[in-house]
Amino acid sequence: MKRILQWVWVALVGLVVGLGQARATGPLKVFATTPDLADLVRQVGGDQVKVESLARGFQDPHFVEAKPSLIVKLMDADVFVQTGLDLEVGWAPLLIQSARNPRIQTGGAGFIDVSQFVAPLDVPTNPTRAEGDIHPGGNPHFLTDPENARMVARGIAEKLSSLRPADASTFKANAAAFEKKLDDKMKTWTASLAPYAGATFISYHKNLPYFAKRFGLVSVGEIEPKPGIPPSGGHTAELEAAMKAKKTRLILTQPYFEKRTPDSIARDTGATVVVFAMAPEAVPEATDYLSTMDSNVNGIVKVLSVP
Repeated sequence: MKRILQWVWVALVGLVVGLGQARATGPLKVFATTPDLADLVRQVGGDQVKVESLARGFQDPHFVEAKPSLIVKLMDADVFVQTGLDLEVGWAPLLIQSARNPRIQTGGAGFIDVSQFVAPLDVPTNPTRAEGDIHPGGNPHFLTDPENARMVARGIAEKLSSLRPADASTFKANAAAFEKKLDDKMKTWTASLAPYAGATFISYHKNLPYFAKRFGLVSVGEIEPKPGIPPSGGHTAELEAAMKAKKTRLILTQPYFEKRTPDSIARDTGATVVVFAMAPEAVPEATDYLSTMDSNVNGIVKVLSVP
């Protein structure tokens, strides 16, 4: 009897350990919170991963419905990848906790928070709710800077290698290939935007400080008076006055925000509204990370190049 109990105990321990490990063969099942992250995983993982994004590119990543269907998907996941810095705090924790999959729980071997690979901007010194929906760890929209995408791709390669050491050389090579394509694109994007360094813009939400810093654009303000707070008449009037003083011609917004206010500001100031895609799928021509940035750079240059 004692020997039987020992065998049962060994089997149970083995089962628990197994549940916490990625599957040994076949593509790793990876779920990313957003399409831009999903594409970076796809670029690095290649044939060794099967990747799906939980949010769509035209959805606001702050507000995604935690559907039961998403929980079911995560129950069989090997890897969960999130942006972090509380971008998905309203829905991702609920999904991974409800899935009860030890592989992807916070701190698990298959849990990846890619914010650990970048230096965040806009880190508040005294965060309070009076400042709106701010993020205590910093602004989470860091993938609008392609150099941060480079760091995230490297980090993903390291994490995937730790789960599949036998495929580490493949992940490293794939990451290097992505970086080569990124290098070529960076030369094009930098050259395209260089003539407009110092040009001003407004955005609907405070989600472009990384992009602006990388390419030398200057924000005059946001349509939201504070993050997550709807625009008011008084704030809009102040913003329009600032735009006219700075001769601002560019309004950047996303498909999930209402159009009435940006369009109204455009009519009052003579500026042009451009949809800045935060992720693939946000606009038709954005099919992956690189084409998304292509779309954004081309849209901005089209406006700023008009005399």
